[in-house]
Parts: sequence; structure tokens; C-alpha cells
Amino acid sequence: MMRKTVLAACFALIAAPALADPPDEIVDLLGARAPGAESQMQARGYVDAAGNNIWWNQKTGVCAKVHVSQGRYKTIDIVSAADCGIDAFGESEEAAPREPSQAAMDACMNAADQLQQEETGTSIVTNKRHTGENWVLTMKTLGNTSHCTVTQSGDVIQMDPP
Repeated sequence: MMRKTVLAACFALIAAPALADPPDEIVDLLGARAPGAESQMQARGYVDAAGNNIWWNQKTGVCAKVHVSQGRYKTIDIVSAADCGIDAFGESEEAAPREPSQAAMDACMNAADQLQQEETGTSIVTNKRHTGENWVLTMKTLGNTSHCTVTQSGDVIQMDPP
């Protein structure tokens, strides 16, 4: 009998995920539709750090893994910082996201359209450069070029014509 109990406990430990509960600031996103929840993750300071629904929050130092099922956030688990590309000392191997968020690109496209007094949706991103915590996006609006400094969450810091 004791042997069966020990075996059952071992199997339970193996079957249980080695992940923690979701962070308080995003627990309310459980069950939300993925596109809206992704926008909320970005608004709350998370950036897509490693693809495959792994998010990093620089301010809180939290790396979270989102599991999507049927288009909704099913689970959100805290995972190791290494999963977000952060080494054991908290330094980034590649902590900066590889690409600007869609919110950052959309904000710069809209700002470039306004700067050049063109219809919404005219401007495109032609170059991306990460600087510190922000991005500098080169925008092309018809024949005009401009530079947009933007946060990953989509707050335009500066919009410069060339």
C-alpha cells in the first residue's frame, strides 16, 4: 500500500507543471480573447520577448508564458527569466525584443501620416533600430521620410522629419 502511495505522489509531481501562478497584474486576462489580451499585456509593460507567447516585463522582472486555447488566454504562468533571454544575474542576453510591437509600429505609422498630412494607413515602416528601451522607426510616407522614437507599448516620444 505504501509503495502505491509513493508511486502516485511521484506521478502527480511529474504531471504537475513546474510553473507558477499568473502575476497579479495580468491574472484578469485569463479567459480573454487573445488579440485583446495581447494589447493589454503590452499596455501593462510586457513585451514579446522570445516568441511562442513568452512575455517579459522589464519593470517587474517577470517572465510569463501564455497558453492560448480556442483563441483565448487559457493559462498564464510565471516562468524563469532565462525563458525570456535573461541570465541568472538579471542581465539581458537579448532582453530587448527582437522586433517593435505592433502597437509601436501602428503609433508611428499614424504619427507619420499626421506629420505628412496624409490619409491614415499611408505610411510604412522601412527600418527599425532599438535604442535603450525604445525604438527608432524610419517611416516612409509616399516620397517623404521621417523618424519616430516610440516605446514598445506604443507611446510616441518624438517624431522628426529627416
